[in-house]
Amino acid sequence: MRIAKLDTWVLEARIGKPIQFGVGPYGTFSATLVELTTDDGLVGWGECIARRAPRVTDVVVRDLLWPMLEGRDPHDVEGIWDEMFTRLRAWGHYRGFVQEAMSGVDQALWDILAQAQGVPLYKALGGAGRARVPVYASKVYTASFAEMAAEAERYARKGHTAIKIQFGRSAEFGGPRADVEVARVCREAIGPEIEMGADVNSAYDAATAIKICHAVAKYDLAFIEEPVYPDDIDGYELIRRSQPIPLAGGESEFGIFGFRELLARRALDIVQPDVARIGGFTAAKRLGALVHAHNVKYAPHTGFSCGIAHLASLHLAAWAPNLWKYESMFIENPLREIFTEPFPEPQRGMLDLPTGPGLGMTVDRAKLERYRLR
Repeated sequence: MRIAKLDTWVLEARIGKPIQFGVGPYGTFSATLVELTTDDGLVGWGECIARRAPRVTDVVVRDLLWPMLEGRDPHDVEGIWDEMFTRLRAWGHYRGFVQEAMSGVDQALWDILAQAQGVPLYKALGGAGRARVPVYASKVYTASFAEMAAEAERYARKGHTAIKIQFGRSAEFGGPRADVEVARVCREAIGPEIEMGADVNSAYDAATAIKICHAVAKYDLAFIEEPVYPDDIDGYELIRRSQPIPLAGGESEFGIFGFRELLARRALDIVQPDVARIGGFTAAKRLGALVHAHNVKYAPHTGFSCGIAHLASLHLAAWAPNLWKYESMFIENPLREIFTEPFPEPQRGMLDLPTGPGLGMTVDRAKLERYRLR
């Protein structure tokens, strides 16, 4: 079995009303998909996270990585990963677009391997082998206090057992002090039994984060996510040691070396890698060993990604040691619904894995064409 063909899909979709969150409005979803075909006809899919400029990642896949892939045996997936990583590491390219491009390639290779074995992808990865995973509903985005409380209550009534709310309000929405009121109204709306976390999306500095965490601790937050910029490791370390709420982060981090420092300094309680950014399943598996060794929790991130990354993250959650929960997004996202069947929805806080080989869902090419950038 050899890799014989590469296709890429650069996608973009807009929604009518932009989502308000910690770094401003977000109204355009984009992604770069990798489609690899073997000489015996197996087709694997992967996604490169592409929050902006998805054509950049497309060029990296086609011009930089494909020459190392053509004719290779997918069984050598981890060796291929190391070769891709080493290609530009000496020139400082061990993060950013290159790693995101590698992520899509690596997912596609693992998808092929699982199909060749005739098993769901999470089974091919080994690991915990869960057929269903616990989830948290994500998320209640910035709006008026009444609107956020009503949305939190609505999803609690749907049976969710854990919900994430948005912090990091801009001055227009009342600033950090208003986040305290958000915590209060949402906790009152969902009651004491449902777990509630809050995502700041790097809108605070360390001092503000510590102050707000002390103010909202009485509302029993399960975690506070990305309170400062991802490169502010000193800030993460200070926040974790200076307030009582578990600290989560990692969606903006790249590869093992990015997480190594966070874990060595005990800066996180919950690690949230994005399979479409960290370097795919190979890097996520290597991170799993570090997570287990440091006795912290693993919670795969999904966010504004396309459906391939959401599905890949679900398989990662089924594999992961020390799993906390999978992020189940309930926002409007046209790029998530790119399959011939609806994306799985959780029931009573749990989500069942697809049972078919590989990723387990069939991509609808007509839907891809609808959102393809020319």
